[in-house]
Amino acid sequence: PAGLSAGTFPARLWHLVNSPHVCSVHWDNRAQGLLIDRSLFQQELLSPRDTCWEAPYSFQAAQFRSFVLQLHCYRFHRVRGWVDSAEPATVRAWLHYS
Repeated sequence: PAGLSAGTFPARLWHLVNSPHVCSVHWDNRAQGLLIDRSLFQQELLSPRDTCWEAPYSFQAAQFRSFVLQLHCYRFHRVRGWVDSAEPATVRAWLHYS
């Protein structure tokens, strides 16, 4: 997005959420928060890949916990009860608070 350096966490997160290649992170149906499927995220973005496709704007974190710490640094908070019942049980909602 305009005004953000490509290497910053918010810019990389924005690109992940909007990438058609990434299924583990997407906007909620209200477009107010992020829905993150932890197990799929670990497979897609944190696990060593056997394929030649590499996730764009991937994170240098090797563990999901490191990614969550970055979310917290940028004022994202997990919100219980925000996830639609159609989502898998491994999906969690994250909202940004200013």
